[in-house]
Amino acid sequence: MFTGGWTFESAEAVCDPEGFGLDALDGLTSLVDKSLIRRMEPPGRPSRFSMLETIREFGHEQLEVAGDLELVLRRHAEHFLGLAEEVEPHLTGEDQGEWLDRCDQEHANIRAALRWAIEMGEAGRAQAAAGALWRFWQQRGHLAEGRRWLQEILAMPSGQAPTATRAKALAGAGGIAWWSDRGASRALYDEALAIERELGDPARLAEALYNQAFAVAAEQNLNLAARLLDESLDLFRQVGDEGGVARVLTMLVVPDAMAGAWDRVVAKIEEVAAIWRRLGDRLNLAFDLVWLAFAYGRAGRREDARSTALEALELFREVDNATGIALAFLDLAFLLTWEGRHEDAIRMAGVSQSHRDRAGGGPTPGFGGMLEGDPVAEARAYLTEDAARRAWQEGLTMSVDEAVALAQGDAVS
Repeated sequence: MFTGGWTFESAEAVCDPEGFGLDALDGLTSLVDKSLIRRMEPPGRPSRFSMLETIREFGHEQLEVAGDLELVLRRHAEHFLGLAEEVEPHLTGEDQGEWLDRCDQEHANIRAALRWAIEMGEAGRAQAAAGALWRFWQQRGHLAEGRRWLQEILAMPSGQAPTATRAKALAGAGGIAWWSDRGASRALYDEALAIERELGDPARLAEALYNQAFAVAAEQNLNLAARLLDESLDLFRQVGDEGGVARVLTMLVVPDAMAGAWDRVVAKIEEVAAIWRRLGDRLNLAFDLVWLAFAYGRAGRREDARSTALEALELFREVDNATGIALAFLDLAFLLTWEGRHEDAIRMAGVSQSHRDRAGGGPTPGFGGMLEGDPVAEARAYLTEDAARRAWQEGLTMSVDEAVALAQGDAVS
C-alpha cells in the first residue's frame, strides 16, 4: 500500500499486525532477512523501509484476490490524512524543520491518501488534510501542486456545503494563491469568511478576518482592512490566541509605514518579534524580520537592516523554505540599493528570482508601504543597460552562500 516507503509507525497503523497475531517489528525484521523489503537508517531519523516495485505489485494483487484491498486502502488513507492534520501546528514552530522533512518523506503516501479521499467522495477528509498542508506546500516549493490539489478538492460535488472543513480548504487555497497568484486569493478568502461568519466559531472567524484583511489591504482598501483587523484582534484576544494577536499587530503598522513614520514601524515590529521569539514561532518571526529589516533600511539604520535581513534568511534556510529564501533576498536587494550598491542590488534580485522560480511562485509585491517598489528599477537608474543586464544574469546563477557573502561584504565591481 505504501508509496515511497514507510516507517515502523506507519506499518503498525496500516497493516494491523495484531489482527494477524504478529509483532510488527518481528514481521518487518523477517521480511528484511528474506530480502523482500529493504531497511534504511536515515541519520537522526526513524528507520524507513521500502520494497521493489515488482514485489509491491505482486502483494497488491494478492490483497485484491483476498478481498482485503479496499480495507487496507482505507487504513492507509486514514493514517496519512491524519498525519496531514497532525503536522499543521508544527509547520511554524521550533520543530518545523523536522515536520517539513517528514512531510517531504511521506509526500507520495500523502498524495495517495488525497487521491483516495477524492475518489471515494470523502470531501471533508480531503478538505481538512489539504487545508492543513498548505504551509508545507508553500514552504517547500510545491505551490503549483498544492494549488492543483486544493482546486480539485474544492470542486468536489460532495464538498460544497458551508462547513468548517471547506472553509479550511478555502483558507489554504487562499494562502497558496497569495504566493503564486495574489489576485485569486480575495475570492477564496471571501468565501471562507462567509462560511466562518455563518458557523460562528470565534477562533476560526478571527483567522478568516485576518486572512481577508491581507487580501483587502493588497487592493489598497486600507479602511476596510483596518475594520477587519480590529474585529480579528478582538476575537483573537477573546480566545486567548497570543500568536493571532501578534500577527494582527504586525499588520497594524501599515498606516505608519504609508506615512513614512519608520521609527514607529520599527518599534512596533520589534515588540512583535519579541513575542515570536518567546512563543518559538520561527516562521512568523522570519516573516516579521523581513518587514523589520525593510523598516530599519527606510529609517537609515543600515547595519541593523542588513543583520536582521540575514537572520530572516538564515531562519528560512534552516528549513529549506524556498519562498521565504526568495523573500529575504528581495529584502536584501532593497537594502543594497539604498546603500548605493546598485549592481549588487540587481544581483541580489536575480538570486531572489532564481529561488522564486524554484518554488514556483512568491514573493508577491509589497503593499501599504512595506516592501513596495522595485529594487531593480531603482538600481537600473544608476547603471548602464549592459551593466544591469550582466548583474542580473550573475545573480540568477549565484549560490546562496555567494549571495550571503555579497550581502555581508563590499560592493562587487
